[in-house]
Amino acid sequence: MKSFSKDAGSSHIKVVAIACIVMGVVLIAGALLLPKLLGDNSKDGPEETTTAAEVTTAEATHPEETTEAVTEATAAAQPTTEAPTTAAPTTEEPTTEIETSTEETMEYKTYMDKIRAEYVTQVPKDVQKNNTGKLEHIKYYSKKAEKEKGAYVWLPPEYSPEKKYPVFYVNHGITGDEGSMLQGFALPEMASNLIQSGEAEPMIMVFTFMYTNKDKANCTAITAEETPFYDAFLDDLTDSLMPYIEENYPVLTGFENTAIGGFSMGGRESLYISIMRPDLFGYVAASSPAPGVVPGKDMFMVHEGCMSEDEFKFDPEAAPHVLIIAGGTSDFVVGTFPQQYHELFEKNGTEHIWVSVPGGNHDGSVGIPLFYNFLKCLFKAGK
Repeated sequence: MKSFSKDAGSSHIKVVAIACIVMGVVLIAGALLLPKLLGDNSKDGPEETTTAAEVTTAEATHPEETTEAVTEATAAAQPTTEAPTTAAPTTEEPTTEIETSTEETMEYKTYMDKIRAEYVTQVPKDVQKNNTGKLEHIKYYSKKAEKEKGAYVWLPPEYSPEKKYPVFYVNHGITGDEGSMLQGFALPEMASNLIQSGEAEPMIMVFTFMYTNKDKANCTAITAEETPFYDAFLDDLTDSLMPYIEENYPVLTGFENTAIGGFSMGGRESLYISIMRPDLFGYVAASSPAPGVVPGKDMFMVHEGCMSEDEFKFDPEAAPHVLIIAGGTSDFVVGTFPQQYHELFEKNGTEHIWVSVPGGNHDGSVGIPLFYNFLKCLFKAGK
């Protein structure tokens, strides 16, 4: 057996130790250099990214957090017992969905497209409270009725006789009077709040008494014999009431500065009057409009009609900036006549906004959202 001397063993150990030290240095250097060679950025952690979908919303450019935007051609509603509202639209012409996290100006083909796209279906409760305007009752001489008639004039918050204001004429339902539209539709309240918040133009509202009869003071029945006295309001309004308002209040006149709207019979007359005098009214709204502008028949009577179905239209060059019709699917009073007006306008090529309210009745469940949107858009076309 071969043996090693003491010196030889010592030399062997030194060689092994040196080899171990060299290998350790190599391993340490590799551990330090390898991440850099591989491009490892784990020191700071992975960088997070945000997709466009996470920072955009499908809301129209409204400042109210409590409202929903309608983004189709028409709007419909689900009224509640506490606050009438409207629901999603149901027609086949959807408009472009607005996706933005900040308020921005959108491009629309017409002003009506803008209103349609931004139509609000739920009216905030606080907007329906607190009338801060001033209400005055007036008497004017009606040439058509050959006697005095009454009306209410609503003056906006911070009204000044030194300024001039556009005018909105508001028409009531059958058997009503000039006070009928002051309740149930929150018009003075909504106008007060929207004007003060800057969402509506300061305006004067005139609450009319439509029934124009030389021999009777008020309508006493829903009959074919009575309805012509409502159609006669066309002459009373244009020949007597409007001149009185223009002489006694600081109002702006003409198509750009005059609106007309109403409920039930008031909606019917708003459509009829605006078609007959398109030169006067640049903004038109009809909530649950009653039948009779064109021939028809309902549970009350046969309507001869004020014009033929082919005449029920606006010439494109004379069309209002805004024309809105709304009706409820549970309206037992006027039934489907509001929708029939919509279909006639559609057939005759008149641009308008149709609002169908599922479950909506013959009341504020249809009218409050309609007038809320109408007030917001009045007198702003072209601005």
